[in-house]
Amino acid sequence: MDSKTSATAGMTGWEAFGGALFRARGVTPLALVLLIFLWPTPAGLPLSVLAASLAFIGAGEAIRIHAVGYAGKRTRTRGTKVKELVTAGPFARVRNPLYIGNFALALGLIMLSRVEWLIAVFPVLFFLQYAAIVAWEERILTNQFGDDYRDYVSRVPRWLPRTIPAEPESSHTFSGRVAWESEQDSLRALVVIFAVLVLKHLVWSSAFAWPARQLIGMFSGS
Repeated sequence: MDSKTSATAGMTGWEAFGGALFRARGVTPLALVLLIFLWPTPAGLPLSVLAASLAFIGAGEAIRIHAVGYAGKRTRTRGTKVKELVTAGPFARVRNPLYIGNFALALGLIMLSRVEWLIAVFPVLFFLQYAAIVAWEERILTNQFGDDYRDYVSRVPRWLPRTIPAEPESSHTFSGRVAWESEQDSLRALVVIFAVLVLKHLVWSSAFAWPARQLIGMFSGS
């Protein structure tokens, strides 16, 4: 039995579906970005909306930086082979800190976009997607690390962080250099998306935006 077959042994259909979503996970953010760029929204950007969105975006990115500073590019693999089990830092409090960070980031951007119906729909879609992805990852890690991973699962919750880190932790330590190397592309994309959304609101609130609002409204049915 090769390593790939061993890693996926006993996998259910739901877990296999999660693996497909994981490998295609770059598509979902692109679809979300296009939607929030193009969907008609109220004119202007209230300070309260800007402040709330910045709080969620800042918290989400801080969580991601903290996590990748421990896990590094291990989080970027699209395959089924994981070399090390990281259980230190944020991973000693919750098993999926990166996905929690992703949720906060995306919610902050949606709030900034002011596509109000999406604020209600997004959490449901997000957790459906990531429930499948996490099921796939947990199968891979269980098959690869066996009792070590089962022990980790018994000590650390999947989504709601512990107040006190679970022991024992792995020997991994935080590295700012590793965090930057792993996260710099995401940070650049985040800055561009944020700037374009703010610009959209500035243009949308001007008199010159009226023809564009009418045209997009025709296609969106609003």
